Amino acid sequence: MDKNTVNVLFTEILNRHQSFFMLLIRDKFEQDDAKDVFQEACLHLYQILETKFEGNEDLFNSKAWLRTVIKNFCLSELRKRNRKKSVKLVPEYQTTLIRQNYSEPESLNGLSCALFDVNVVIFELLKLVSKQDAMILKMKYYYGKPSDYISRKLNVAHVNVTIGRIKDRIVQKSGIKNIDELMEKYNWSD
Repeated sequence: MDKNTVNVLFTEILNRHQSFFMLLIRDKFEQDDAKDVFQEACLHLYQILETKFEGNEDLFNSKAWLRTVIKNFCLSELRKRNRKKSVKLVPEYQTTLIRQNYSEPESLNGLSCALFDVNVVIFELLKLVSKQDAMILKMKYYYGKPSDYISRKLNVAHVNVTIGRIKDRIVQKSGIKNIDELMEKYNWSD
C-alpha cells in the first residue's frame, strides 16, 4: 500500500471507531494511562496498515478484527507494565547479614531474644492448616515466590484469594486477632 492510501485508510478507521477504541482501552487502563495507550495503539494500528495488509482494505471494515487488534495490544501493554513492576527480593544471605550487623543482641524492642523465635511461631501456626495451604504460604512469604509461579507449581487458581482465605482460617483456628494476643500466647510480653 502506498503512503497516501494508508493515511486515508487510517484516518477513516479512526473517524469511524475512535470512541470504540477508547472504550476498549478504558476497560483495561485507568484514565491517566488510557490516553497514552490510545496513542500507542494508534501507532501500532498504523504500522499494521502500512506493513502487513496490502490489498486487504475490506479487512479493516471488520469491527471484530479491529477489536482483536486493540485488545491484543492492550494485553501486551499490560504484560509489559506488570513486568516492570515486579519486585526483586533480597537474597536470604543478605538479610541475615543485615540482621546480624544491625540488630541489638540482647533485646529487640523490649522483647527478649531468647523468647523471640519467629520461625517457631510460624511453624506452629502453619500446623493449623493443611499441608498444601502451608506450602502456599511458605512459597509466597518464606521463599518469596510470585503468585503465578505458585499457581503453576501447585495447580492453584487465584493464589492471592486463596492466601487471604488461609489467613482467615488461621485467625479463626488460633483465636489470635492481633499482635498483642500473639505476644501473650507465645510469652513475648515482659
